[in-house]
Amino acid sequence: MPKTPELIYIPHLTRWLKTKFQLRKLQKTWDPEFSEGVFIYGTTKAVCRITEIIHQNKPGELEGLLTTSAKIKLTDDMTNKLTKTQKKIIKIKPEDIKILVPTTVHLTTDGDKKNCRVGMRILALKWIQQSNGALRLVLIYYTDGQQSDWTISAFDVLECAILTQAPH
Repeated sequence: MPKTPELIYIPHLTRWLKTKFQLRKLQKTWDPEFSEGVFIYGTTKAVCRITEIIHQNKPGELEGLLTTSAKIKLTDDMTNKLTKTQKKIIKIKPEDIKILVPTTVHLTTDGDKKNCRVGMRILALKWIQQSNGALRLVLIYYTDGQQSDWTISAFDVLECAILTQAPH
């Protein structure tokens, strides 16, 4: 297979600075054990596992990976929104992920209870071999949110499509 194209993500500067500030605040004042690198690693593993579950069409295996509302929505998407082709091509591996960045961090308190929501932007590219022998590039674009117990509270497949570009 040819190498997938490299992608460059250029964030809005003030949003990026605010996100970095909030991640530091999270570590310094809320959770000294928090590490952005470990969080990114865990997110990578979670996204790959969820795409595998979607590919296998086994919504029961989402238990414990997502909040109840996120699981209900994703199960509904798996049943009613995603096509058979999308389910076939959606499974990704860590090396398929080209962009995985925190885009927002919301830290809130309610009495003694602390809540952290981290919005992520995730974009993956991979090649698939079609039945006619043609190679096609697959774009998979997600957004997800996390709660303070690091359970995924939203997992939206924003795009899952075979691109028409042929390899060069």
